[in-house]
Amino acid sequence: MLRLIASAFVAFIAVLAVESPSQARDAQTVINLMLGELGTSRPSGCPGRWCACYMDVALVRAGLPPLGSNRARDFATYGEPAEPGAVGAIMVMPHHVGIVVGACENGQVQIVSGNYSNTVALGCYNPNRAIAWRAPVRS
Repeated sequence: MLRLIASAFVAFIAVLAVESPSQARDAQTVINLMLGELGTSRPSGCPGRWCACYMDVALVRAGLPPLGSNRARDFATYGEPAEPGAVGAIMVMPHHVGIVVGACENGQVQIVSGNYSNTVALGCYNPNRAIAWRAPVRS
C-alpha cells in the first residue's frame, strides 16, 4: 500500500518537475517501471557492476532507446540535458547511475537505481556527486 501511495506521489511530482510533456511521459514510464521492480536483483546478462546495465534494461522496457554501455559515466551523453535534481532526471555519477524520484533530507536527491545494496532500490545522494543530469527521451 505504501509503495502504491509513493508511486502515485512520484507520478504527480514528475509531471510537474520535468521540462516538456514528452520528457515527463518518458521519465515517468521509466520511474514507474523501476519502482515496480524494487527489491529485485541483477538482470540476466548484466555484469557484476550492473547499475548502467539495469538502466538500459529499464529504458528498453519503457520503450526508449538504450545507451548500450555498462559504464555509468557513459550516461552523461544520453538523451537530453535535464534540470539538476529534477524528478525524472537521470543522475549520472562516475560509478553509479539512477533516476531521480524525489528529495531526501539535507538537500540530497533520492534516486531509484540498480545495484544499490545489490538490488533495485531507493537511495539518497548528494547532488554534487553528479557529473551530468540527463532526460530520457524518445529518439
